[in-house]
Amino acid sequence: MESVTIPRSATSPAFAADAVPVARVPPGTVVIFETTDEPYRSLASGVPVDRSALERFNLVSGPLAVEGIEPGDVLRVDILEITIERAWLVFLRSYGPLGDLLPETLCKQLSIEAGRLVVSSRLRLPVRPSIGCLGLAPRSGRTSTFRPVRPWGGNLDLPELAPGSTVWLPVQRPEGYLYVGDVHAAMGAGEPAHVGIEAAARVRVRVDRSQGLCCPAPRIRTTGELLFVGIGETVTVAQRHALEHAVGALRNEYGLASSEAYALASACLSYRFGGPAGPVVLAAVPLDVLAQLPASATPS
Repeated sequence: MESVTIPRSATSPAFAADAVPVARVPPGTVVIFETTDEPYRSLASGVPVDRSALERFNLVSGPLAVEGIEPGDVLRVDILEITIERAWLVFLRSYGPLGDLLPETLCKQLSIEAGRLVVSSRLRLPVRPSIGCLGLAPRSGRTSTFRPVRPWGGNLDLPELAPGSTVWLPVQRPEGYLYVGDVHAAMGAGEPAHVGIEAAARVRVRVDRSQGLCCPAPRIRTTGELLFVGIGETVTVAQRHALEHAVGALRNEYGLASSEAYALASACLSYRFGGPAGPVVLAAVPLDVLAQLPASATPS
């Protein structure tokens, strides 16, 4: 039974190593993160956008301290459930690649009926909740919830961060300090408009320590794939980082010979791209291919 909630009143515009944790829990605990939509409620009420403070649109709730987690460990986060409480259609004039499509800024709350977002009398879109911003505190100081993405997480904007998925994050400071925010009621892969259907939500997760993994960046398992995240200053660098992340795991954790890892990458590995917060590339490996290996290193 859940007894720990990170309230949406405990928000931050940064991943902060010097923050006071909202709660401290042992590994294996189920926790609810309440995430805020305060910037969108404010925008809908007529408060103008301060373009010098766009990071206020990526507020995260936390931090959650996990007892016994140390730098060098890997924190496992199982995404159990995302409950959308309010959803917003948001258009910021002159922001993103579609910033000139409408004549003025728009922020409109969408009703949800039978699992569909009601955009208009003729357009209803499926609710597909996901976490946009998820990460740990750095070793020291603070890092942005807006951009760029860091090895310990950040504004990933991945629809794969959905209920049923697991993400692994490399721990930088004692107790990890996990933050969750920027939930989307729906979002296309790559966040093509640089904005999803934004939301206030309750996110239920389980946090735990994983052993035997080497994660230079986030790793995600969905119902069908294992995704190795690569980041870098350019897409080319991020692709290389994702490929090295994947091949390193195939060799060191799954026990494949170099020739076997090469064959698997050549035949089955595919690239996808993350959101607009900097070059993020996913190297995706089908789980049914990995299932034939006798000693699966990534826990179920």
